[in-house]
Amino acid sequence: MNKKSYKLQAFPTAVALFALVNVALAFGLQSSGLNKPKELTLKAVQASNYETRKEGPWVWWVARTYLSEPTPDVVLLGSSQMGSAIFSAEAAHRGQNLDTCDERQVTKLTESLTKTAGKAPRVFNFAMGGAMASDHLLIAESLLRGDHKPKIAIIGVNPRDFIDNSLPSACATDCFHFLEPYADLSSLAKVSYNDNFGYFDYLLKKQLPLKQIAAMVQGDAPPTLANQPTFTNPEAKGVLNVDKKNGKPVASQVLQAISGSAQDVKKGQWLIPHNPPYLFMDNSAEYMKRYKNPNPPCLAAQEAYFSELLAYLKRENIKAVVVGMPSMEKNRALLPVSFWDEFRDYLASTADHNGAYFVDLFDDKRFVENQCFLDTVHLNRWGGTQLINVIAEEMAKQKEFIAGLPNSPQTAPTNPKAPANPAAPTATASKTAPLWQ
Repeated sequence: MNKKSYKLQAFPTAVALFALVNVALAFGLQSSGLNKPKELTLKAVQASNYETRKEGPWVWWVARTYLSEPTPDVVLLGSSQMGSAIFSAEAAHRGQNLDTCDERQVTKLTESLTKTAGKAPRVFNFAMGGAMASDHLLIAESLLRGDHKPKIAIIGVNPRDFIDNSLPSACATDCFHFLEPYADLSSLAKVSYNDNFGYFDYLLKKQLPLKQIAAMVQGDAPPTLANQPTFTNPEAKGVLNVDKKNGKPVASQVLQAISGSAQDVKKGQWLIPHNPPYLFMDNSAEYMKRYKNPNPPCLAAQEAYFSELLAYLKRENIKAVVVGMPSMEKNRALLPVSFWDEFRDYLASTADHNGAYFVDLFDDKRFVENQCFLDTVHLNRWGGTQLINVIAEEMAKQKEFIAGLPNSPQTAPTNPKAPANPAAPTATASKTAPLWQ
């Protein structure tokens, strides 16, 4: 047999053997039960090497904290815009610095709902810097299920959750890599990848037993993010390092804590101060890049993910409240009026179709520009307190939404030394005040 004939016969033989191995593995895995759907449990989260070090990525901390605590009645989903508002307001409410790794109860919203509606739910804050609409769905499908289902999910959104020009695709985030094994993304796979190779690799991992073995042997433990290049915490760019001057940080500690780090973090590393001075930074240049193209390739994918998020919550009988998050006029002006018209219509119609409640605060005048913002997008402790109170007022109007929440004649626990509503800065506060003093 000549060399050419041997090669011609060897190729179909190899293909046949490859197919036989995969068929044999498929039967073996089916009978052993190793290919059963993964479930993200506290035991699975703690099986990772992050647990040994007590140090890991934000998504690991969020999952670990959520599964370690009693199931909340209400959860908050969002990016750093929601995180800035809620963490800052909660720290002020408690009168103590807040560790963003694992201090995620929102007692300020509990108190506000007690006052407005006579309800005292347990509230959990899922907000993470850089999160996209796709990440909100992954959190919902992997964590808001079974014995861990809340009664209400409040989703804070703004254009950046959908059109960040620096996002290559939905599959590029830490959340996607960490939580994808626990979610059913089959209907969204085609819009999750930015090239055909990525989508083809996804199909192979789902269909070929040889590609599934490593993941199956790993069991329910989540994949590691070590050496995994991802789109992580874009808000953290430029503020990762804390320089010292006269023993005091000069960069905004609040903005760093809500945006965090693209690397593994540990407790005590990112604290929200409970009583920071009024501070402001103009981040318009950053958002000019994010919004350079108001219709980037990722927009359609993020809209598909968001629509599926609301559909999933409806199927699971979790009430959904969609909050259009406030921002400053100069930030909103970076996008054309036509975008805002279409964006509002999309959110309102998608919410209505899925039985969700849409609250439009995009340009709400109650969020005073020279009082309530850390920058053109993120709310400070005064703006965050205002946001929580507005959300509570809106929820109180929806009797059917809050009917299942626990009642209590008492207000939520708080630090007696902390003011109920921190005094807002005066209208003459300087917009160029040092970021941290």
